[in-house]
Amino acid sequence: MSALKRLAVAPHRLFFFAGVVQLLLASAWWAVTLGLRSRGIPAPLAEGLEPARVHAFLMIYGFLPFFIFGFLFTAGPRWLGLPAPEARDYVPAGIAACIGGALLHVGAQASPAALAAECLFYLATWLAILARFVRMIDASPEDDRTHAIHAAAAMVGGALGVFAMAVFAATGWQPAARAMEVLGLWAFLVPVFCTVCHRMIPFFTGSVLPFHSKWRPQWTLAALVQGSLAHGVLALGPYEAWTWIVDLPMSAAAATLAVRWGLAQSFANRLLAMLHVGFAWLGVAYGLLGLQSLLRLIGVESLGLAPVHAVTMGFLASTTLAMVSRVTCGHSGRVLTADRLTWAAFWLLQVAALMRVFADVWRGAHGGLVLGATALWLACFGAWAWRYLPIYWRPRADGRPG
Repeated sequence: MSALKRLAVAPHRLFFFAGVVQLLLASAWWAVTLGLRSRGIPAPLAEGLEPARVHAFLMIYGFLPFFIFGFLFTAGPRWLGLPAPEARDYVPAGIAACIGGALLHVGAQASPAALAAECLFYLATWLAILARFVRMIDASPEDDRTHAIHAAAAMVGGALGVFAMAVFAATGWQPAARAMEVLGLWAFLVPVFCTVCHRMIPFFTGSVLPFHSKWRPQWTLAALVQGSLAHGVLALGPYEAWTWIVDLPMSAAAATLAVRWGLAQSFANRLLAMLHVGFAWLGVAYGLLGLQSLLRLIGVESLGLAPVHAVTMGFLASTTLAMVSRVTCGHSGRVLTADRLTWAAFWLLQVAALMRVFADVWRGAHGGLVLGATALWLACFGAWAWRYLPIYWRPRADGRPG
């Protein structure tokens, strides 16, 4: 079997491969943009588009959906008591989504109108994949489909965010750009990641540490998702100074879950520890968001984008690296452990996230910290891609199909 055909053998192969490639493209573009900006040279971008907006769009929607699709079509059937999907269920729409994701970069260089058109094409592929997942939920014989339904609902929020970007690119209407960012984080990514963490972290912990109880009552999932949505509603309206009402309780709740799920005990296994550390960032991020909200309430703007990067580089990126590594090892016939390179890459990412958070707190060192964080991000994901990309086109290590 050729390497190209092998990418279509299992959902995680196709979608994770696309996600890693898209991640590298988005990261390289932003690194070049920052490097040029530090020398006073305009960003490589179509006239009329703002580099920061395009960066936000690509980092939210450009690569993370591929990892989410790959995970949902791999773990989702098990959640739903269904057989693994056949290639025809995900390959045609998946390839179209890969093309659409790549074209986003082309559109951003060509013109706002081209970017708007390519956002709509990308959205169509997204909806086709989501429709297939919804049909899986409908066909499930399981009584408990809560996690799958939450994930599908969050994907709808993400689809609305892609549409908002198309509106912004076509019209230049700034509220649409703001909606793209808020929907992408608080109606899409944070709910999806909280749903997956709620389902998988207690399960993985119980598998590695049998004495540990798999504690995950449904009300905790509802609290995580509804808290994210509530923050988004306040942030999208004129109430950003009042998000602390949601953020501070959510910070306490996330920290409590992190401890209850076994953060300290997780360091007995590197791969498990990566998942727990990634989730622990959620409590930190909500704490920073709450502090920023309180400061705004008294008229002080001091944290800049620090809380947002605690969410994105801390929680989302760390959890992505950990979960994708875990699923890739498990479904390629490899030992479920983080090797030295994966472990080192993960901690490089932690340093990068901390540097980017402190860049907006320590304004005197902002430029150097941002460039340093970017360099570490590239080193982390470059090394990680070098290790994991070939796995997706190679046979399983144990010789089994899949």
